[in-house]
Amino acid sequence: MADLVTHVCSGLLPAALVWPRAVVPLAIGTVLPDLSGRVPQMALVALELDVVLPGRVLWMLDVAHTPVAQALLVGLLAQAFRDRGRVAGWMLVGVALHFALDVLQDHHGNGYYLLFPASVERWELGWIGSEATVAWAPWALVVTVLVWGARLAWSRR
Repeated sequence: MADLVTHVCSGLLPAALVWPRAVVPLAIGTVLPDLSGRVPQMALVALELDVVLPGRVLWMLDVAHTPVAQALLVGLLAQAFRDRGRVAGWMLVGVALHFALDVLQDHHGNGYYLLFPASVERWELGWIGSEATVAWAPWALVVTVLVWGARLAWSRR
């Protein structure tokens, strides 16, 4: 959950400062990779279902958390909006922010398939622990709420 909070804040903060009209597609893009690639696995664990997914299915869920898969998903989701191009563009910016944060983390060699399908090499910089978002999430949320509050107060003047 902390990871989703930091991801969405990574989109909401710049949106408040620079692109307020892009806030919805940007926020969607920041959480889309985890919602499509991670949540299905976590849901099975949370529901305590004794379902053992075959390795191939787990790998496919990992592949759902790749830039190529997310670009395809963004293209599909953007069809639901009137201004498809602008919405898709901002969602892709959100997806890029998501992967930029993810690649900073250390997953002990289990990074991300950033170049899939051209490569199945996993990438990670390992600059922060994957658990670091637990400590950062409350602060990111407070700063985001304060910045958006100031933005809304300023726009009403």
